[in-house]
Amino acid sequence: MPTPSVHAFAEKVALITNGTSPIGRAVALQLALQGAYVICSYTKASAGDKAVLDELKSLGTLANSFEFTDAKTLIDDVDNLFGRIDLLVNCLREDEDSISKIESMTEESLRLMKSRPKGLIVHVISENQTMHFAENLPTHFRQNCVVTKVKKEVIEHELFVSNNTDDIARVVLFFLSNESKALNRQVLFSD
Repeated sequence: MPTPSVHAFAEKVALITNGTSPIGRAVALQLALQGAYVICSYTKASAGDKAVLDELKSLGTLANSFEFTDAKTLIDDVDNLFGRIDLLVNCLREDEDSISKIESMTEESLRLMKSRPKGLIVHVISENQTMHFAENLPTHFRQNCVVTKVKKEVIEHELFVSNNTDDIARVVLFFLSNESKALNRQVLFSD
């Protein structure tokens, strides 16, 4: 059985939308511990959100953060900073338009991901959001999904169940790793 490399994410550029959420924060910490350049977006940062961003900066975790006004502006900011995205984790807050925001983030990210050897995307949604995977991705891209509460009528295939933010973050990293190269369009349900 192959042993996962501790350098699997070294020098990868990771964009985490809503990096101030508990899952976004946990994913940012895990990726940074593995050597990734982490960029977090936030939406109208509250005092608590700013505290999370300050904590991530103080730990040396955060390469940068940008306010999410729209997908194009965010991707332009990332393009100016790094010129590429290797890993995309969509953790947008639940609202009436969050799924279309995830879709627009995925589509806008393609211009910075297409030239990368492996496009890796994980969507983190809540049970109140419906999910459908982007259909127009290049064949070398993989996208998977984490549903933060069980809603089996929305997504047909269940990979396994978890109920802890750090465990969910580890599963997100697993989906982003080479160890999951056979998994595409899979879903993690959590209670």
